[in-house]
Amino acid sequence: MIILLYKNGNKPKTDTNSYRGISLVRSITKIFEKMVDLLLTLLRTDFPNVQQVAYQKLLSSLNASFNLNEVTFHHIKKNGTVIVVLLDSTKAFDTVPPDGLRIKLFEYGATGKLWLLLDNMYTDLSSAILFGGKLSKWFKLNRGVRQGSALSAKLYLIFINDLINELESSNKGAFLYDINSSSPVQADDISLIATNHESAQKMVSICEQYSESWSFSFSPTKSKLLQFGKKLTGPDIFLYNEPILSVKSATHVGISLDTSMKTMDRTLKACRTLRATTASVIRSGIHPAVLNPIVCAKIIRQVCYPKALYGCEIWGKLSKTETLMLERTHHYVCKFIQGLPRRTRTDMCLSLIGWLNLDSFINERKLLFFGRICNLPQRAISFRILVRKLFELKYFNQEYTNCASDFSKDCVDILYKYHLSDYLTKFMDSGHFPSQRIWKRIVHRSIFEYELKEWQQRINIDSDFNIFKKIHKVFQPHPAWTVALDFPYLRKQANYIVSLCCLVHNTNSDSILCDKGGKLFTDPCIHAISSCDYLSDIRDEFWCELLCLNPITFSAFLGSLDDEDFCYILLSCETEFELDCEQKKRFKFLCVKYVYRFCKTFSHS
Repeated sequence: MIILLYKNGNKPKTDTNSYRGISLVRSITKIFEKMVDLLLTLLRTDFPNVQQVAYQKLLSSLNASFNLNEVTFHHIKKNGTVIVVLLDSTKAFDTVPPDGLRIKLFEYGATGKLWLLLDNMYTDLSSAILFGGKLSKWFKLNRGVRQGSALSAKLYLIFINDLINELESSNKGAFLYDINSSSPVQADDISLIATNHESAQKMVSICEQYSESWSFSFSPTKSKLLQFGKKLTGPDIFLYNEPILSVKSATHVGISLDTSMKTMDRTLKACRTLRATTASVIRSGIHPAVLNPIVCAKIIRQVCYPKALYGCEIWGKLSKTETLMLERTHHYVCKFIQGLPRRTRTDMCLSLIGWLNLDSFINERKLLFFGRICNLPQRAISFRILVRKLFELKYFNQEYTNCASDFSKDCVDILYKYHLSDYLTKFMDSGHFPSQRIWKRIVHRSIFEYELKEWQQRINIDSDFNIFKKIHKVFQPHPAWTVALDFPYLRKQANYIVSLCCLVHNTNSDSILCDKGGKLFTDPCIHAISSCDYLSDIRDEFWCELLCLNPITFSAFLGSLDDEDFCYILLSCETEFELDCEQKKRFKFLCVKYVYRFCKTFSHS
């Protein structure tokens, strides 16, 4: 049975080509196919070709884009020309010929009973389409490998692998020194990299001849041609006697390529996507008025940010303007989910929800991708490229000082920034690098410590933070938000306290006369909590609650504080006095409950 999934991308929903057919396979069948997949894997240790990055451990579409970008930038920096052809396979998984697949399986090494088993699995297949709750008539499947099954990916890689071998052995594509990275492939997304039109045409012809020999096709109208570097007029490149359309920008494995090498459009798109996806998530019900900001922030961070910043791992060094644009969007989202005014100071709103700036988020993604490449097998293209580029930087650093697109130089700069250069030195000397899990912890800790130190330095020299730094001393969600997690009915009160923390207090000594109690005060919040006679009943009630918190020495400690320090402790919902977990939780609850009552009663009476 086949279920149709809409491909998105503003494609017409009335067009059948706008849907992808996914086979609905029984669980027991998937388990069986996975066992067959493991048997096929054991037959060959040199499969698939190193240019193929799909469906493999430690590799992803980012590696295909990384390989393409590094080879392209390498030739551009030498004032060369790079021609990239992005071939579009016409319904690749659905058009695999069964006879051709049988031959490829035999050549792969699947013989005897294993070959007969696979032949049986793809003989006399029939299916029906389930769409809109209705089931079509059953029909025979004469071609293709079932998308959605556990075996389809392996079978397609076996079928297409010889094409990649032919492209690589032709030596017509672009090299990075001795590294052949002329055809990065992500499943059916084939990209061809050449340094002249003649070589590009020969590589396209290899693909054309292979497709004709094995009964599938590429789409000349959907394939794209991009030319990087100095402009050269050359002959058209033909696929099935049709010229491939030359474009200035295209998408490769979900990442934008632009022949102008300008990144501003990419940054603008990231900002728009972040705002749009955040608004979409909030409209779906993930709203700070409904959910706790901590939960809301976690969902948005896991859903919206990866989509908006997809591919940021291989971005080069951003300009100051681009960084500012991204940070402003990041700050807007942060303030919105906490219900804070738009003019709230950035270092306040970020620290109150426990977020670092967006630049550190991007740097973390880059370093994690750097670590994944360092942990790849030595035969992997990405690993070989990175090692070559790192040694290039070590011995010929001056050549790249002004190259904003160089991934390796950017990563080296980031490693030095966060004091992680020792790991780079050890890797280049001995080839040893921490595992992905350990590296993730190292990167996260180093970035947090660096950004925390920077944050503390900024708030210590800014007079607007004189009060705030006494209230919120750590870079983590404000305790009021955690109280609202346990007591959802206090969400409004928690938001009020967090808003109070963000106020820039007046530092002049002019006193104000209280029209309720007749006392002079300089800070209305301190006055309401500590000294206003009008609120004495609420204050007595509050102290009775505090006295119930054991030990009694805690109440004595609070009573010994001056009015300012007492107010700041209540606004922070934290105390350095040693309490057990339940007592701390109760104290935070009382702070949120009574600070709101004090201030609201004082302002509305």
